[in-house]
Amino acid sequence: MIEVLTGLLVFITGLYALFTYKILKANQSVVTEMQNQNEALRRPYIVISPALFPNNIIFFLRIRNTGLTAAENLRLSLDKNFYEFGKIEDRCNLKSFKAFNDPIDSFVPGAEMTFYLAQSFVVFGENANPEVTPSIFTITAEYSFGKKTVVEKTVIDLRPYAHSSPPQDSISYELKKIREILAKK
Repeated sequence: MIEVLTGLLVFITGLYALFTYKILKANQSVVTEMQNQNEALRRPYIVISPALFPNNIIFFLRIRNTGLTAAENLRLSLDKNFYEFGKIEDRCNLKSFKAFNDPIDSFVPGAEMTFYLAQSFVVFGENANPEVTPSIFTITAEYSFGKKTVVEKTVIDLRPYAHSSPPQDSISYELKKIREILAKK
């Protein structure tokens, strides 16, 4: 009888050890997931996008850090040449700009860079040259935070903007109307 009880006790102790191990593994997974979520909340996010501003027919390129920490040693690069306003000069090629050649030591939260691209008729017009003002190109951003390094590729596609109108600002439109009325007097 004592052998049966001892065997039962060993079996129950084994089950207890197994359940404890599974609880430990589940807790480790929860802690890892919480660390990942905390990192995702606090890390830098380099957002690269085309931009149109109200009452303006020019495409812009906007690069921002929307995260909560600085992007360290930020390196930006383009896969193609893009000449501002279609001017084929080295000083107008985005690829030759300092931001796309030299590392940026610290791109702090809220930091933003905006670059001219071109008007829509330069990118999409009859005389458009995709070698000079491509309607689609890729920008690579490589940066570090903490002990991690991130490499992100962003495709800039201007094609959806073809034949669209720039955003309108109703306040500036109304001010323009007032100015015109005052100019008539």
